[in-house]
Order: sequence, then C-alpha cells, then structure tokens
Amino acid sequence: MKKMEKETTLIGDYLGTIEEFVPGEGTYSDDGKIYAANIGKAILDKENHIARIDGKIPSKLKVGQVIFGDVLNIRKNMVTIIARKIQGVKGEIDVRTGLYVSNISKGYVERPDDMFGIGDLVKGKIIRIEPGMINLSTEGEFGVVKAFCKRCRHSLIKPKKFGNRLVCPSCGHRERRKLAKDYGNVAVI
Repeated sequence: MKKMEKETTLIGDYLGTIEEFVPGEGTYSDDGKIYAANIGKAILDKENHIARIDGKIPSKLKVGQVIFGDVLNIRKNMVTIIARKIQGVKGEIDVRTGLYVSNISKGYVERPDDMFGIGDLVKGKIIRIEPGMINLSTEGEFGVVKAFCKRCRHSLIKPKKFGNRLVCPSCGHRERRKLAKDYGNVAVI
C-alpha cells in the first residue's frame, strides 16, 4: 500500500485534485481541488486514491453550541463559514464549517448569495459534527450579525422601516440578508 504523509497541514492547504484522489476524512473539494478541512498530517493514499487528514476536530466544539464566524465562500447549495469564536467560551478558534442551503431558514431559500455576503459575520448553531465537516444552522434567531456592502464594503445598517433590508450609509446601496435577531450586537463576540 503506497501512502505518502506530508508534514502538518493547516486548514485550506492544497492537497491535490479530484482526478488524483477522492476527498476523505478531514478534507473538502472545491472547484476540482482538494483542501485540508482540519489541522493534522495529510495522508495521500495513492493505491486507493484517497486524500485524508489524520487530525482532530477541535474538542471544544459540540452540537448545540453557538459560534460566530466569517463567510468565506458562497455556492448554490452551501455557505462556507470560518468559525472564529464559540459563544460563552474564552479564546478564538479557526475552524471551517458548512451551512447547507436547507439550514439557512425555515422557508425556501433559492440563492444563498441573497442571504449572505463574503466577509459577513454570522451567528450560527452547530447541528452536526462529522469527520471533516461541522454543519451549522441559521434558522430562527440566528443569521448575520454584521454585514458589509457588496459594492463598497462599508458596514451596513438596519433601519427599522426596512425589515430584513440593510442600507449602506456610504453609497446608499440596499441589500437583503438572513439577519440574526440581534443584528448589530457584535459586543458579545
């Protein structure tokens, strides 16, 4: 059995392509490329064509915990969020999580990019932990707590008269998001 171990990899490190390997435990694929989803040793099994990470999901994380994180990527079926903080726990984390479109809201969501923007700060609840993936939900009271204008990147404000619409005080652009109940309250982070 031919296995190749690499030195310690970090989240987001490139491991190979889907033509070479199947993404295994602790990895994910994006646009035909395989990346590390966890910190650990990369195991590239050339006989079985599997790339995996021999590492651990940070033990602090548990189902039911509330996290705060930044939106890294938005695809048609999933939003990738880098968890930075666990509510009520001291210290910072740096863990890749996924928010499937079916867990954004109780209602139908056609386009996740209408609900989130790259760089938005999101409050989400951990609903499932699997090897290589931590799944979130923003249903109910969870969602975006701080959003940035897609035109000029200025912080968006929430006027009372617009509901879930946000306004950029710099350029006047209006945008919609899946807002957390406590939008704008980032002091708890």
